[in-house]
Amino acid sequence: MFWPSPSSPLTHTQMLKQQLEERNRAPGGPSQRLPRQVTVCGGGNGAHVCAGYFAWKGIKVNVLTRRPQDWAPQINVSTEGSSWEEKGPFVGPLHRVSDDAADVVPGSDYVIIAAPANAHPALLSKVAPHLDFGARLGALFAQGGFDWAVKHAFGPERFKRIGVMFGLQNIPWICKATKYGHSARILGPKKQLWVATYPVEAREATARELESMFDIPCQTLPNFLNLTLTPSNQIIHPARYHGIFRDWDGKRTYTRTELEARDGLTLYKGMDEYSAEWLAVLDNELQQIKLALLQRFPQLDLSFIMPIGERIIKQYGEDVTDTSSLRRIFSSNRGYAPCLTPLKESSPGHFQPLVDSRLFWEDIPYGLVILKNLVELLGNFPTPAIDFMIRWHQQFMGKEYLLADNQLNPRLLNETGAPNKYGIHRVEELVETCLPLELLGYRHPRSRI
Repeated sequence: MFWPSPSSPLTHTQMLKQQLEERNRAPGGPSQRLPRQVTVCGGGNGAHVCAGYFAWKGIKVNVLTRRPQDWAPQINVSTEGSSWEEKGPFVGPLHRVSDDAADVVPGSDYVIIAAPANAHPALLSKVAPHLDFGARLGALFAQGGFDWAVKHAFGPERFKRIGVMFGLQNIPWICKATKYGHSARILGPKKQLWVATYPVEAREATARELESMFDIPCQTLPNFLNLTLTPSNQIIHPARYHGIFRDWDGKRTYTRTELEARDGLTLYKGMDEYSAEWLAVLDNELQQIKLALLQRFPQLDLSFIMPIGERIIKQYGEDVTDTSSLRRIFSSNRGYAPCLTPLKESSPGHFQPLVDSRLFWEDIPYGLVILKNLVELLGNFPTPAIDFMIRWHQQFMGKEYLLADNQLNPRLLNETGAPNKYGIHRVEELVETCLPLELLGYRHPRSRI
């Protein structure tokens, strides 16, 4: 496949058009073309399955990880007990594994960040100098302002070298690494994927390519703000974890019997009314952020930022067997049933909240803090639920993201995914990667009211 050289006089728009035409000429069209080489960045559950599955399909797979010495020459992926069980296990031979991006990024058609949002900035900084001109760069799970992080890590000139930037709304599988660097298990593949791209004009072609790579139908989202603001982990996890451990003082422990009595051993199946009420209030405040953005940019398509209950039903379909209330939407969702509550066993049979988990270090600084910073940029309207949840979590993290005056702490913004961290201080800069090229700079008449 031909890519223009870095010295090519083509504009980014012309380059995109040429890439799309080239993909359409591939045998079988874009929906049947697999990339020659993919680099998977990260060492979590999704990275294991992603690397193993792509390699099994015949794609040359490289892995960028901090622990290359712990990876085997191949990844074994089990599908036992999942809806993919009939496909059998997958064995994927890896091409190269390294902690140096220079060893594994050059030559890749796709570079996929498969790590928590709090790890994105560091990984992107490693990838940026080595990404091939015209390569596609994306995230397996793009919550947390992935597009802002990419622009900041790459800088204006390197950013122009990216062929397509993309992000998936959810990881393609519920999965688990069973032995680090060696094996993983797919518990349940998603029935459908959703992708956002920049430029937005590339979303259909990118969706068809991802569909052929993951073997899961892929639909398109209008833009990256529909990912960052989709009600997901950033409000679900804080509401539920607080609901289970609202009486925690940072010291006490809980027995398994005590946790069972409060339905706290499962993260979603045991959803109670208290947690569901907090989730509903957090969702209401998130929807206010959406409305504030639309007031400033009526031309912005945020149609996929729907209320949390509607979003879960749309995503999981028939797996949700009771839609009578928000609590029942979660507790009856078969897709959520295997998910256990992350716990720390402080002594045999005694448990505490797992403060060192993504539920704290991703969902607060790269979740609720992002929402709070958007509020500050959009007029600083009251968000008592978001404020409360940041405070409740930060007390156990040894951080003070939110100050006593209900404003974010500027000294800690660099440790978060807040837009201000990436040099975004005007609302116009928030939407630069979210509008069709012909609407950049356009000011809707209603936005002047």
